[in-house]
Amino acid sequence: MSEVAENSVDKRDSILQGAFDEFCENGFLAASMDRISKRAGASKRTVYRYFESKEVLFQTLMLRQWRVIADNLKVSYQPGMDIREQLIEMGRAQARLYTSPEVMNANKMLMTEILRDPELVREIQNEVDYTASFEQLFKEAAADGVLTIPNPRQAAEEFISLLKGKAFWPFMLGAPLVSPDEMDAMIDQSVDMMINQYGA
Repeated sequence: MSEVAENSVDKRDSILQGAFDEFCENGFLAASMDRISKRAGASKRTVYRYFESKEVLFQTLMLRQWRVIADNLKVSYQPGMDIREQLIEMGRAQARLYTSPEVMNANKMLMTEILRDPELVREIQNEVDYTASFEQLFKEAAADGVLTIPNPRQAAEEFISLLKGKAFWPFMLGAPLVSPDEMDAMIDQSVDMMINQYGA
């Protein structure tokens, strides 16, 4: 990558970080492009050269956060490994997100604005698939005969929803982050439910 390209990436990242800080502190409606440019150490003209509007800036931040989540939820099926242990690892992949103050506070800021104005996400809501690797694991486990799953996509969504309902949404509504011990117990309960439902 050329020095110019590297500088361009760095500048874009600094603008995104400035925007994130501004949105967290003031919310989307009260956020100011002037303050974002100051936080980023860039001119307002530069900010608009990278992002044509405050809405586009917010959508870009949201998409980046969703991709971080999707990357952290990547798992793969391991033939011969106990399926319960593999499901526990799936739960731990979620736990790394749901017990991270940085990730969860970022999500809380984004969710607040999404609930206020769903139109902000309408154009990008299908850009990231969180369930893809979980679905593939269930599909391969079913083909291997260790689980009986007629609909791997549905099973993946169910598994994600089990922990999301216990750890993600309560935090979004004002509860504290779950502790590591609480999360371990939630993972065990969720895995037991999946084994009871889909065990071969």
